[in-house]
Amino acid sequence: MRLSFTILMVLLAAGCASQPATPRTPERHAANIAAAQAAGYRVISTSDRTIFCPTTPPTGTHIGSMCVSESEWEAQQGLPKTPSPTVHVNNTSPQPGSGH
Repeated sequence: MRLSFTILMVLLAAGCASQPATPRTPERHAANIAAAQAAGYRVISTSDRTIFCPTTPPTGTHIGSMCVSESEWEAQQGLPKTPSPTVHVNNTSPQPGSGH
């Protein structure tokens, strides 16, 4: 029972960590657009969302190109995520007998 609870908590923490923490700055948004256009992506912006679509299909496939969101673009480029101010990390391990 304790093992399944631990696994559940790890999965929950991993799911929460993948959520975007804070909105990106206008400078970062402009840099994302410039980098995507330089890499050959078409940028499609709506009032609340920006997506990046490759202009050429993947090599060796008949499937069309798949567009990605700006968050997915940042993840592909390896850009660091901005931590949320509400996140608190405690790097100490629980003490024996503490019930954790």
